[in-house]
Amino acid sequence: MSEKMIRVGKIINCHGVKGELVVLPLTDNIRRYKKLKSALLEMPGGRYNEVTVTSAREHKDNVLVTLEGIDDRNQAERLKNVYLCVRPEDAVKPKDSYFIFEIIGLDVYEGDKCYGKVINVLQNSSTDLYEVKGEGESFYLPALKSVVQNISLEDGRMDVIIPDGLFD
Repeated sequence: MSEKMIRVGKIINCHGVKGELVVLPLTDNIRRYKKLKSALLEMPGGRYNEVTVTSAREHKDNVLVTLEGIDDRNQAERLKNVYLCVRPEDAVKPKDSYFIFEIIGLDVYEGDKCYGKVINVLQNSSTDLYEVKGEGESFYLPALKSVVQNISLEDGRMDVIIPDGLFD
């Protein structure tokens, strides 16, 4: 399985004795898990095991997930720190937004000038920040409509307006 899978959660613990898994969601909308019927476990060594999701429910800031064939705590314990993934075509993508993996690697342009590539997306504040690495040090651009004018995944390009004072 060589295509890139999308990580939607990380198994961080077990819940109870019947194999229920505590999943840290890696998505902005944990209600999406309720519609999840199948997924892939990203196993050590980069291989994926397809699994059937039999139930999912919110629990505090996490999701409790039950997988077919995982029936006791011992089986569940072995899945700690394993990522729960989906195929790109099965991912739920909000309108007018992009997955982080689609943004990373885009060339950042203002007009004809290329400032570098997006190397990271920081999600620590109310607005995502795109870390751009060019010839000098990295700099950060806010993911705002006033800054990001256009994204073309086909061209591998992000067109921006550099905010006044960014390089002062």
